[in-house]
Amino acid sequence: MRKLHSLRLISVPVLAAMLTAPMLSGCSETDDLSDGGLTGDCAAELSAKADAFEVSVNALVDASVELRASLAVACYNIASGLGDDSVTDPGNGRDIEDADMEALCTAASAAITAEIEASGAISVEYVPPRCQVNASAQISCEAECDVSADCEGGIDVRCDPGELRVSCEGTCEGSVSCEGSASAAANCEGACSAECTGTCEGTCGGTCSGTCSGTCEGDCSAENAEGQCEGTCTGTCRGTCDAECQGSCSGTCTGTCTGSCELTAEASVTCEGEATCTGGCDGVATAPSCEGELTPPTCNVDADCQAGCDGQAKFEAECTPPVVTITGTANASFAATLEAQMPAIIAVAAKLELIGQAAGTVASSASDLGAELTGSLSCAASYGADFAAQVTASANASVSISASASASGEVSSSTAG
Repeated sequence: MRKLHSLRLISVPVLAAMLTAPMLSGCSETDDLSDGGLTGDCAAELSAKADAFEVSVNALVDASVELRASLAVACYNIASGLGDDSVTDPGNGRDIEDADMEALCTAASAAITAEIEASGAISVEYVPPRCQVNASAQISCEAECDVSADCEGGIDVRCDPGELRVSCEGTCEGSVSCEGSASAAANCEGACSAECTGTCEGTCGGTCSGTCSGTCEGDCSAENAEGQCEGTCTGTCRGTCDAECQGSCSGTCTGTCTGSCELTAEASVTCEGEATCTGGCDGVATAPSCEGELTPPTCNVDADCQAGCDGQAKFEAECTPPVVTITGTANASFAATLEAQMPAIIAVAAKLELIGQAAGTVASSASDLGAELTGSLSCAASYGADFAAQVTASANASVSISASASASGEVSSSTAG
C-alpha cells in the first residue's frame, strides 16, 4: 500500500503551443496527380506516417474525454456525498466542459478540507493502479509504418520480463505476482496489496471476524480504556486484524486476493480463473499484455511514424482500479465516500503519468510531418485539411488534459489537510 499525502503529477505539455499547423499550400513539381491518388513516397512512407498521426490524435482526444468525465463524476460524488447541495450532477460526464469539471473538483476539495478541519487529519493509503499499454495496436501500427514489411517481435519479446503479464494455464514460477480483479480473485499466500478474503496478518481495512487492535466500526466483543476494540470485531476494522479479513489488507494474506499478490520468495503458484501472473509460466501462456513501454522494433521504422504508434498505445492504455483505504477519522460516512471515489482520482493521475511524455512526442512530430506533407502536392491534397484539423484537435485535447491534471492534483492535495 502507498500512503497518499498529495499525488505528484508530472507536467503534461500543453500541445497548443507546440502543435502549429503548417500551411499546406506548397507543392512539388514532380508530383503526379494524373490518376487522382497518392504516388511515390507519399503513397507509402508519408501516408503511413499521416495515418499513424491521425490514429494517435483520435486516441489522445478520447483519452482527454475519458479523464475529464471520470473526474467530473468522482468529484460530484465526493462533493454531494459530503453535503454540498449546490453541485450539479454531470451525468456520465462525457459532455461536460473543462470549466465545469474543474468547478466540481474545487467543490470536492473544499468539502474534504471542511471535513478534515472538523474531524482531524486522515491518512490515505492506496494500491496503485496497473496500467497496460495497448501493445497489440502499437505493433500493428508499426507494421504499417514499415513499408519493407520486416518488423518482427511480439509483445512477449519486446516487453520487459518483469512487466509482462499473461494468463497462465499451469503454474507461475519464480518471482511471482498473481493479479486478481474484482470479478476474479487470485490465490494468495504472500503480500496482498488489495482486498483479501482469508487470513490477514497485517492491517485490515475491511470486515474482520477476528481480533482487532484498532477501531472497529461494527460489533466488538471487548474494548480498551480508549474505546478501541481489542476483541473480536464483526464489522470494519480500522486497525490490525489477526484473523479472517474480507477487506483491504496491507500485510500478508493467506486466501484470495482481488489485487496484486506478490509472493515473498521464489515459488510455484497457480493463478486460477481469469487472474493473470508475471514471472515464468510452466504451461500455456496466453493473452500477453505489457505494463510498461515496448522496446523499439527491430525493423527500420521512421521516428515520426513510431511516435504516432507509441502514442496510440499509451493513449489507449487501460488501468486497473486502485484500492483506497482511509484511516484516522471516526466519520465512517466520510471514509466510505473517499474510499469509493478517490480510486478514480488516483487512476487519472496514473494515466496522466503514462501519456504525458507521449503527448509531447506526438506534438513535436507534427511539425516535421507537416513540413513533409507540404513538399508533396498529392499528400497536401489528400491530407492537408484533415491534418490541420487533427493539429487543432490535439491542442484542444492537451488543454483538457492539463485541466484534468490540475483538478486531480487539487483534490488529492486536499486529503493532506
